[in-house]
Amino acid sequence: MRTRLAAVSAILAALTLAGLAVSQPGGGGGAAGAKPSTAPAGQPAAAAPAQPAGPKKWEIAADAKPVERRELEGGLIIEDFVVGTGVEAKDMGTVVAFYHGTLKSDGKVFDSAFERNEPAAFPLRGVIAGWQKGVPGMKVGGLRRLTVPFAMAYGEQGRPPVIPAKADLVFVIELVDVLQAEDLKPGTGAECGDAGGGSQFIAVTKHTIKTKDGKEIENTGDNLYVWLPGELMGLDMGLAGMKVGGKRKLVIPATMARTPPGLISARPAGQDLIMEVELVAVRNLPGGR
Repeated sequence: MRTRLAAVSAILAALTLAGLAVSQPGGGGGAAGAKPSTAPAGQPAAAAPAQPAGPKKWEIAADAKPVERRELEGGLIIEDFVVGTGVEAKDMGTVVAFYHGTLKSDGKVFDSAFERNEPAAFPLRGVIAGWQKGVPGMKVGGLRRLTVPFAMAYGEQGRPPVIPAKADLVFVIELVDVLQAEDLKPGTGAECGDAGGGSQFIAVTKHTIKTKDGKEIENTGDNLYVWLPGELMGLDMGLAGMKVGGKRKLVIPATMARTPPGLISARPAGQDLIMEVELVAVRNLPGGR
C-alpha cells in the first residue's frame, strides 16, 4: 500500500515548491474520499455513512404544518418544520446534510440522501441557486423544505433524463453539521482554489490540530507540512479562497475528517477536528472539473 510519504515524494518530484524546506511531522493523513453523488444539487461529495436520520423523516414535511414559511424574490419558498439549535449555516459555507429531492409536478423522487442513509458534504457555492439562497440561516438539527422554481434549479434545459426541462423542484433538507471557518489574519499572497468546484491544490502550512475536547494531536511548530489533494476533505474546502500569509481557524465535522484508502494517519477517525492553519504556500493544479 502506498504510504503518505511516498505520495508526497512523488508530488514534490513533479512539482517543486521552490525555496521551501519541508518536513512531515507524524506521517499524518486523513480524510473522507470524495466519491461523487448523484444528487442534482451541484453533485456534492458524499460524506461518511451515518446512523439513520429516522424512518421517512422527509415525510414530516408532507404531513405537518410548517412553523415558519416565507417566499423570497424569484419564487423560492422556504418552510421550516424543525428549527435547529446548533451551528448556523452561513452564506456560501460548507455543510453536511440529508436531503430528499422530488419533482414538484408529480412528486417523483429523483435523489435522496435520506434513502441512502448517507449525508452529503458540500460547499454551498457549488450547488444550485435555490440551495445557495435557501440553506443559509438553517441551524444544525433543523428540517426545512425548499420549493425551488426551475430558474433557480436547472433552468429551461433541466438535467435529462432525471430532471425534465423547466422543472420546479422540492427538497426536504435536514442539516447535520457545518464546517466552521474563521479568518484570524488575512493573507496577501496566492489564493487556494475552490475544492468544491473541482479545483485541486497542494498547500504548505504550519498548523495545530486538536480534538473537540482540546486534546492536541498535531503541532508542526516551525516545520512545514505538505497537504496532498484530498488528504483532508474538510481542509480542502476550508482553505478555499484563503491567501498565502493568512491564518484561519477551522472546525471540521467528523464526516469530513477521515483518512482515504492508501494513506497512513495518526489522526483519530470519526471525530470533529479543530485546526489553526497558517498558509505558507499553495500550488493550484490544472485539470479541475
